[in-house]
Amino acid sequence: MRNSNIQICNEIIHPGEFLSLALPLPELFGCAPMYLPIKILQGKQSGPCLLIIAAMHGNELNGTEIINRLLKNKAVQKLHGTLILIPVINVYGLINRLSTLPSTFDLEKSFPGSENGTHTGRIAHIFCKEIFSKADYCIDLQTGFFNHSNFPSIHVDFDDLNAKELAEAYNSPVITRLKPEKGTLAAYAFENKIPYILYKAGEALRFDEVAIRSGLRGVLNVMRKIKMLPLRNPQKSAVLKSFIADKNIWVRSSMSGINHSTLKLGQYVKAGDVLCEIKDPFGVGDDLTIEAPEDSIIVGKNNIPLVYEGEGVFQLGVFSKMQQAASHLEEWKEKTVEQFNEERSNS
Repeated sequence: MRNSNIQICNEIIHPGEFLSLALPLPELFGCAPMYLPIKILQGKQSGPCLLIIAAMHGNELNGTEIINRLLKNKAVQKLHGTLILIPVINVYGLINRLSTLPSTFDLEKSFPGSENGTHTGRIAHIFCKEIFSKADYCIDLQTGFFNHSNFPSIHVDFDDLNAKELAEAYNSPVITRLKPEKGTLAAYAFENKIPYILYKAGEALRFDEVAIRSGLRGVLNVMRKIKMLPLRNPQKSAVLKSFIADKNIWVRSSMSGINHSTLKLGQYVKAGDVLCEIKDPFGVGDDLTIEAPEDSIIVGKNNIPLVYEGEGVFQLGVFSKMQQAASHLEEWKEKTVEQFNEERSNS
């Protein structure tokens, strides 16, 4: 069946068209104009509307690169339905290399916003009214904090069964239960019955090739799941399934100092294993040894050697079938490297 027209920001997009829009945002000092970049691909054939956003915290670059590569992917030439892409939703943060807006508010916790609300709330309102209202599904591409790396994982509200199916289709190595907090886009999506999944991988202000390629592959998997793209040959389909984390634990330092550790993301640790040693930079005080509280896998880590008292140094994922999860993630890393090397040789 032929696709129908869609209207966004007073623009009509016809079947088979690709359009770039710039949605006006609240101005800054000096009347400097700001715009939200929007890319819209309208398939010739009917299908759902998928919204993909990146850089919710302006210093997150991996998601922006995933969207840029998706636009160049030959698969989207066979698109059914509508693809709405927001390469940078927090334009202000991107310009200033920060995660927050000029008002220091966090955009992620400001939805649905208000037309007459705060600066942040007005941006959220514009986005929800003009963009989010058109979506049938939403994928949010984020990274870890600045100098904090995240192992590729999908976060999803298990109470939304449709969203859970998307998370499984994404085929990220880890799925984490998401409990939407009031004011988040996840909570707003659940209220409006729009399946929403959050992909987190890598760290802010850094390109991570594994995070980018895995994220792009996951987006294409979801698009096939909701029939926006043709299904792949079964022989080329991913054989590894995601493992669900029962909980995540932040391990924090009880003293300030220099963090010494050789552990990596995705590494399996047993209860009592040494995660790191915190040493006094002046060589005066005693060293602190931090151990794993229980059998777990490293899904996040602080990359800054200097840490403050109370600062998180590792994020650990706990799985019900720990040994199987550890083997799964190790196999996933090996297969990912093989796939990337094959893609590089064929490019």
